[in-house]
Amino acid sequence: MHGGNLRRAQELYGLDSFIDLSANINPFGPPSGVWVSLQKGMENIVNYPDPESLALRRTLSRHLGQPLETIMVGNGAGELIFTVMQALKPQKVVIPIPTFSEYERAARAVGSEIQYVPLGPQGWATFSRRDEAKNNPDYERDNDQMWRELLKGCDLLFLCSPHNPTGSVLEQETFELILKITKEIGCNILFDESFFDFLPNESRESARGYMADNEHLIVLYSLTKFYSLPGLRLGTVFAHPSLLKSFEQYRDPWSVNVLAQHAGITALEDADYPDDVREKLQESKCYFYGEFAKCNFENLRLWPTSVNFALIEVLNQPPEKLIKHLGCLGILVRDCTSFEGLSGYFIRVAIKDIHVMGRLIEGLKQFFINGG
Repeated sequence: MHGGNLRRAQELYGLDSFIDLSANINPFGPPSGVWVSLQKGMENIVNYPDPESLALRRTLSRHLGQPLETIMVGNGAGELIFTVMQALKPQKVVIPIPTFSEYERAARAVGSEIQYVPLGPQGWATFSRRDEAKNNPDYERDNDQMWRELLKGCDLLFLCSPHNPTGSVLEQETFELILKITKEIGCNILFDESFFDFLPNESRESARGYMADNEHLIVLYSLTKFYSLPGLRLGTVFAHPSLLKSFEQYRDPWSVNVLAQHAGITALEDADYPDDVREKLQESKCYFYGEFAKCNFENLRLWPTSVNFALIEVLNQPPEKLIKHLGCLGILVRDCTSFEGLSGYFIRVAIKDIHVMGRLIEGLKQFFINGG
């Protein structure tokens, strides 16, 4: 169901180490100060962690400009999704697909009815029709009517932007329309922006900015992916204090361990780290897209994204042979056949450093040179 399972890959391919492009984690490691903070934090593992994660929440409040009382942290975004669903127990949820499988799992765990909104490989670009809007005076009305129909009877809507696995971004106009409709009908929104920090500067506008006027808006944020802390697990949910109070009743008070709290504080306090990572990833992405285009693969189609991963459509054949070929070379990619609502054959690849992306290009060329 998920990428990043190195133990299974070792069993499957008989190798000890891999280039893991199956999980969308920043490849450059956490801020250097994190290693020092982990060493210092070791002396505290003999004590229970602070159940309120107060120091970490204060750091998040300063770093992200959010009131302290609107912040709750957890053992990764995954735990927080389940916590929110246990607290709200929505009768009907709407999930745009393809998307992160934990939304559906968490909804089914509380017995919610699920309605899908198909996006396809374009993701949110499916609803981006600015040119059409200019030429059609009825566009705004039709768009409003479409979303009202999609959200009829909905208690909770999942939104994900930047979207996983398509890497697309939900346009501000569409989001504001959805906010208006959900507010009118009493539907909560769980907005997942786990990949927010990977966006370029000009595109980073968080949904958190809408929370003050929309008490039904819940925003999910991850430190795991951008700050390269997947083994520690660290996520945040932002919501109105009345909602957080209900979430707290279903939260494990010890879920954020001592080391994760130390690492999160140190990572957020490194002011130079985010721009440095984004610059390196942009160089790698430009290199990979350029080399991929030069190869002119007849049986592959690259769907570019705004963030640190990309969808590759495998044309005319299932992706199993290609995935196995790359795995035998020590390169793991994400098989997307488990993503509901993604017709066709796709793999997802994380953007790593230039050397690694070169290895992927060579692996793809070798596969197709040998006849696939």
